[in-house]
This record gives sequence, C-alpha cells and structure tokens, in this order.
Amino acid sequence: MHGYLDTHRTTKAVLWVLFALIVAAAVSWAQALGKVDQQVEEGEFTILVSGREIGNEKFVVQRGPDSVASNSVVEFRSPTQPAQRIRLESRLEMDGNYLPRQYSLKSDVDGKSGIISGTFDPNQVMFNYSGTGTPFRRGLLVGKQYTLLDSNIYHHFIFLVRRFNFKSREKDQKFEVVIPQETDSGVLKISRLKEDELTHRGRKRAMRVLLADSGALLIQLWVDENLVLQKIAVPGRALEVLRR
Repeated sequence: MHGYLDTHRTTKAVLWVLFALIVAAAVSWAQALGKVDQQVEEGEFTILVSGREIGNEKFVVQRGPDSVASNSVVEFRSPTQPAQRIRLESRLEMDGNYLPRQYSLKSDVDGKSGIISGTFDPNQVMFNYSGTGTPFRRGLLVGKQYTLLDSNIYHHFIFLVRRFNFKSREKDQKFEVVIPQETDSGVLKISRLKEDELTHRGRKRAMRVLLADSGALLIQLWVDENLVLQKIAVPGRALEVLRR
C-alpha cells in the first residue's frame, strides 16, 4: 500500500512537472509568435545635399499580422535658405499590402505650423489641409493598389522596395504613388539598374541598385543583401540620403 502511494505521488509530481514544462513551452512559443507577428524596425537617415549634411530623419516601422504602421520625425535646413528650419512629423497606417488607411503630417517651418490628414476610400483619396491660412480639402482619384510617398519623408521608399518583386523577370515594375504635400499622384517605373558596392563609415557592402523613374526625376534606391534600403540618391538634385 505504501509503495502504491509513493508511486502515485511520484506520478502526480511528474505530471505536474510535465504540465509546468508544457505551459513554459507554450509561453515561449507565444512569445516567439508575438515577435514574428509584431516586427519593429527603428532607423535613421542622414540627409545630404552636394555632400553637405542638412538634416536627418528618425523613423519606426511596425508590422503586425495584417497591418503596417510608421512614424517619423524629419528635421533639416533648407538647402537654398540655410537659416530656414523645417520639422516634419508623420504617421502612416497601412494594410498588409502597404495600402494606406490613415495618414497625418504635422509641419513646422520657422514656427509656422501646418497639418495634413488623409482619408482613404476605394479609388479615392481625400486630404484635409490646415495651418496659418484657411483650411481646405482636396481629393485624388486612384487605382486599387497604390503607395503613399510624401515629399521629404524618405522612409516611405522602404515600402516601395518591399513591394518590388526581386524574383520577377520583368524588366520594369510600375507603382502608383500618392504625394500628399503636392496633392498629386503618379506612376513610378522601377527597374534593376546594377549591382554595386556602397562604402559607408569605412565599410564596403554589396548592393543592388534600383532605378525609380517618375518621368521627371530619376531616383536610385540602394538595397543590401537583406533587401534593406540603405541609400537614396537623386543625382539630378545632388541629394543623398544614407542610413546610419
């Protein structure tokens, strides 16, 4: 009888240990899945014009199971009016395919503030503008899939790179983009330009260089082996944006 009781207690103890291990494993898996479902990327870009640093952009991109959101703060001096200080704060919410859901931009140019907010309906975008003048609204007609790419918000190019299909054999891929500060939309044709090396802070890294052509402007997007955007270059405007 005593032997049976000892064995029974031992069995119960083993079961409790196994249960604890299973719970611990479940928690670990839940935490691991949480990391996969909620990916966060923090970064900073340095903005240069003609080789001279004029400002920076700090950004955070957060991806969930079916959504992507980004926040950024851009601070720079105007390359044509060095005394002019500009600060832009952006917030962009998208679905899992980078289609915008909500957008807001707060601007401060030498103390003069402005706000842009965007609402997105099927085939139509509406922006509200307010600031020192009379508030107004403007809308744009759009297609089913487009990407928001605002002026001087450089981390938005990350979403274009993520949408680019590097496995495709097509020479060119076209993407509709919406530019809130310009109240405009258009098409960017993106193609593979070349493979190159980027030397930054004394380190050489292999890069794939994409060429984005708006018809009026050529933009180079330098992407590393992990498909992370490391550099944006607009040779026609002597502009370079480098990831720190």
